[in-house]
Amino acid sequence: MSLFGLISLNINGMANPTMPEASIPQLEQLIETALTQSPRMMIRNADFAAATASLQTAKAARLPNVGGSASYLKSREDRGDFLGSVPADKLYYNFAINQPLFHWGEISRNIQNAEIRLAIDEGRTRKAHTLLANEVRVAFLELVRARRALERAQFASELSILGHEETRVKRQQNIVSDAEIYSAEITQQKDEYTLGIARDAFMTAGDTLARLTGTSPLGYEAVPNTFPVPDIQGDASVVVGLLADFLSAEIPSNTDLEMARQELEIRQNDLKNAKVALRPKFGFIAGISLDEQAYDRNIANKYEVQSLYAGVNVSWTLFDGFATKGRIRTTLERMRSAEVTFANTKATLLDDAQSHGRLLKSLALAVVIAERELHSAQNQLEAFTASRDRGEASEAQVNVSRLSVHTAFGAALYAREVYWNKLSSFMALIDADPILNRIGQ
Repeated sequence: MSLFGLISLNINGMANPTMPEASIPQLEQLIETALTQSPRMMIRNADFAAATASLQTAKAARLPNVGGSASYLKSREDRGDFLGSVPADKLYYNFAINQPLFHWGEISRNIQNAEIRLAIDEGRTRKAHTLLANEVRVAFLELVRARRALERAQFASELSILGHEETRVKRQQNIVSDAEIYSAEITQQKDEYTLGIARDAFMTAGDTLARLTGTSPLGYEAVPNTFPVPDIQGDASVVVGLLADFLSAEIPSNTDLEMARQELEIRQNDLKNAKVALRPKFGFIAGISLDEQAYDRNIANKYEVQSLYAGVNVSWTLFDGFATKGRIRTTLERMRSAEVTFANTKATLLDDAQSHGRLLKSLALAVVIAERELHSAQNQLEAFTASRDRGEASEAQVNVSRLSVHTAFGAALYAREVYWNKLSSFMALIDADPILNRIGQ
């Protein structure tokens, strides 16, 4: 069974880690929509259809070719047995069937190459699915973070406007100096600038997601302002198991590696075809022909030959100016290049898989740290709120603490997103992304 046939199988039946769409139904729907409506997938499907048609073209070489030609002419001829020119009617036709019999395996290898190219194109479709799914995940999580950043910017802008107004009132009461008013104005302007940047970032993130999924941009209220924490502990053992199985395999399960192997197989077939290019090729031919010529001057003077024929034909190129020798050398070098590409792809793949495993461990720790900092900021906000209710803290202190929670929440979302992005990349690398189970459904 080809690698591309193992769509719904996981390595050793091991469960996959939890992907973000499993806990975010809205993202799940967007990915589902993107796989059918995305302009990129429409283009990829058209390319796959073209590759399927190319296979049909290659298989046609095994089937008989039926064709012929016919002509009817009026002419004038000068003949020695007539005085002057003689008008004549000429009719000729030839219809034949040609069936290849023995081409030294060239036709079979060409069909095999077409099948391999179709499998390679299927691999490109698989890669397109995983790449699109990963980009939709990234774009959606970026959009959520953009909304959270916009909320923080709006809150900070409101605080700076309030602070500027309070400073102006204090200046009128001669409590503060002009320098403090100037500082408050600068702070307000900076926060307005940050708010404008945050609005633009939110709109850009929405447009990016819409373009990927082939849908309309989501409105502000339709975008959540958070997403769940990854299951760090649950994912850890699964990732370790998947990585161990992947690294221990003689030929790791990866689409790029499989395509490199198939390219090598095509080059091997091309080399075999080049080596038999100067050998005779045999075929079967059968047909009917007519050669008729009649003269108007003498109705009896008519020439007609009709023939029914069948037999074996041979085509043999004896010398082609060393073109075949050049093709053999070219194909041999391309085959060697394909061998190096396969070996290099495998080595790079193993290095990338180990790198992903190490980085996922570090990113998991970053998520834990960010969540602890968020929890600490939330606890401080609760403490300040309780102190304010008791008259022990000011509203300004509560607002500063609330702003800190916004900042910590943004940092936590960033850590979650980076972890999930790397996890998605790892799953695509080892051909275990759950999105592959949907191909062909």
